[in-house]
Amino acid sequence: MPRATLTTLASPLLSLLVYSIGHGLLTTLLTLRMTAEDVSPTLIGMISTAYFAGLMMGSFINSKVIMRVGHIRAYAAYASILCSLALLFGIFVAPESWMLLRLIGGFATGGLLVVIESWIIVSSPVAHRGRIMALYMVLFYAAMILGQMALKQLDIMTLLPFVFAALACSLSVLPLVLSKVSVQHLERHEKLPFFSLIRLTPTAVFSCFISGLILSVAYGLLPFFYAKSGMQIKDIADMMAYLILGGLCLQYPLGRLSDRFDRRLVLICLFSGILLVGLAFVLLHPSGNSTQAAILTLMLGGVIFAVYPISLSQACDELNPSQVVAANQGLLLCYSIGAMSGPLLAPVFIHQFGPQGIFIYFACASAICLLFLIWRRLVREPVPLEDHVAFSTSTPNTPVMAELDPRADASPLMPDDPAQDYYDKR
Repeated sequence: MPRATLTTLASPLLSLLVYSIGHGLLTTLLTLRMTAEDVSPTLIGMISTAYFAGLMMGSFINSKVIMRVGHIRAYAAYASILCSLALLFGIFVAPESWMLLRLIGGFATGGLLVVIESWIIVSSPVAHRGRIMALYMVLFYAAMILGQMALKQLDIMTLLPFVFAALACSLSVLPLVLSKVSVQHLERHEKLPFFSLIRLTPTAVFSCFISGLILSVAYGLLPFFYAKSGMQIKDIADMMAYLILGGLCLQYPLGRLSDRFDRRLVLICLFSGILLVGLAFVLLHPSGNSTQAAILTLMLGGVIFAVYPISLSQACDELNPSQVVAANQGLLLCYSIGAMSGPLLAPVFIHQFGPQGIFIYFACASAICLLFLIWRRLVREPVPLEDHVAFSTSTPNTPVMAELDPRADASPLMPDDPAQDYYDKR
């Protein structure tokens, strides 16, 4: 990658790194603090749902605000809101009011990420977008891990960790404010109606929805399980770091594997892995064995974080290149709907089976998707391997990242290309 490109990207990527450290810390901190305050899992789930609802709204509607006031001003506004919210969480420890704060926080986070991602897109040469997307993912998840490590050094019953998260939000403004790069408007792409997306690639739509159901609960309620299992704060932070590390390390290898086989078969293996790891947590009770818990958590992170990007790749295989951006955005909406629903459904299992109900929930959601994927393999032929589009890493953050997907820049198929017949049949 040219040095000039890296220099241009340094500002938004550094802002992303600094912000995400505080974001990763705050996400786990809120669940742990609510657990320490003996808040019910249902209310914890509702607060998590509020965040994902705000994130979806902020991701999809904040682009107009950003274009009106400019990227730097918009980022400063969103970061200021998030900084204030982090302090309010620590000053007013009232989980009932945290739902509204979390909704606003999700909205501001969505807008903040749109600024960063659109900035990256404008600064990214088409030839290097795949590597830039991978770099974005590595920095985002690595920063989330650093946030867990920072949490280990802080007392969650004091204001200090909330101040730390607020500082990260505030300091993340500096790289962008000091940058001289001007950000242009993004291009408009072909639209793809939602029901047409379901008809064209039902496997990707349903897998993204189930991914949201599972991943949102892993973020929002997994610390609750570890806390109720008797783990100390530093051990819980380690477990959440292992979860994210698993996703960081295994997403690309699993994705490349899906280039060589029917992606639906790979998704079947992933959901089977989630089911088996979930059952292992229920049967083995690993919370008393830190090594065993770390291994299972690492495995869980590896499979659940890989579902969304491989589902995107499945959609890209089944669609024309001109439809990739619109499909990417539609699949993010499916994921977001699942992410809002998961924290409301999982507490039902927790009330029925105790803290381990989280893993029974994972197993049930995975089993439902497994049945659907097996049925799809019976009724539709797989995409020929020679028509697979190369896997690209992805994070389910905002629809703007769809613009960075290198698969959207694939050359249109020529009319006499035999692969065109494959697309036309869909």
